[in-house]
Amino acid sequence: MRITNLFLITLALLSPYLIIKGIGGGEFNTYLGAAEQLKLGNSCYNVWLHYGNQNGTSQYGYSPLFAFLLIPFTYLPVWFAPLLFLIVDMAMLFAIFRLLMKWLGVNDASVKFKVVSLTTVFSLRLILHNFEMVQLNIFLLWLTMQGVQYISAEKKYWQGALLLAFGINFKILPIVFVPYFLCKSEYKAVALIAIFSILLLLLPALLLGYDFNVQLLKEWINIINPLNEKYNSAQNIESYRLHGLSALIASYFSKNDNGTFQILISPLSNEVVRAIINVTRLFLILLSIFFISNKHNKSTSASRYFAIEISYLLLITPLIFPQQNKWAFVYLIPAFAVIFRHLIMKGWKEKYVSISLLAIIFALTTLTTDGIIGKSLGYYAECLKLLTIGTLLIIPLLILVKSNSKNLSHE
Repeated sequence: MRITNLFLITLALLSPYLIIKGIGGGEFNTYLGAAEQLKLGNSCYNVWLHYGNQNGTSQYGYSPLFAFLLIPFTYLPVWFAPLLFLIVDMAMLFAIFRLLMKWLGVNDASVKFKVVSLTTVFSLRLILHNFEMVQLNIFLLWLTMQGVQYISAEKKYWQGALLLAFGINFKILPIVFVPYFLCKSEYKAVALIAIFSILLLLLPALLLGYDFNVQLLKEWINIINPLNEKYNSAQNIESYRLHGLSALIASYFSKNDNGTFQILISPLSNEVVRAIINVTRLFLILLSIFFISNKHNKSTSASRYFAIEISYLLLITPLIFPQQNKWAFVYLIPAFAVIFRHLIMKGWKEKYVSISLLAIIFALTTLTTDGIIGKSLGYYAECLKLLTIGTLLIIPLLILVKSNSKNLSHE
């Protein structure tokens, strides 16, 4: 069945669900609320926003550019933009799986069905969180993957750099691929990403004015500044729902005074907690050297080794950046695809150990959702950062895949 036909059938089957979520608006109403503020000439930062059918108020933390680009949608019915975005998200999800099958060299229909099905099952909670909240992360994942594909595999530097620059300007996360391209000596790509990023930062000034745009950028940078205390030892004070390394370490080594449940292993000073967080981040970043060093093929863009590299970098992205919610972990999709492709087509001597570890990962990342275990137990799972722990356990599996993969470009 052609991918277009499969997408249309899936879209038709899910249309009632998408319509309901589109009418609800989710987080997209916050984005539109920010766009509305810009339209009125007001700052969209550090203010409580309410838009459309949004329950309660929330604050905006994405870039001025993203809110600026959404201004035209504020003139449409309040449900239309969220619904349209969910349809785009569906299309991007199909595009992500299509890219993954290309990277992994999966052509056999039966193998493709198994890899996609297992990856979807293991990622379903994270995918549904994005649909439930009408979140940006699936679209951001596609921007990143397609941008990397253009640069590394197709040498379409302008197109790839522009996609990554949009992603960086929307939610900074794709910036992890700038040092990746430096390691790969793709200096043209790095230069173009930098140029496009600067131009996109300045784009809203065309209508908002230069001074107002600079003010917005300063407010945005202050919000996302990783040196802020709330992103380190105080990570969990505002919300127990945050995940990532900083949330995990703070939850077990820093006492919360907000009544949130925690198992305090040992109360440490803020300085020590911050140091542990940064050392752990550095370890994961340095481990990327193991994944991106390839002695078998200097041109890795067409090999499955390329998929292993990219999947690791995407996996650690929501871990090393602070203030991430569970929907950001949709970035795990490529890692699951890499693991299942290798299990199905190659296998390795640690196969049963790997399957056992996958069962634990599934329990921690999927079975801990409140949709399965209820809100009460789901609350404790969030406080204990089980999703983050499950994500960290994927790393040994990727190491096994990489270690058991020899001469990937010649398979």
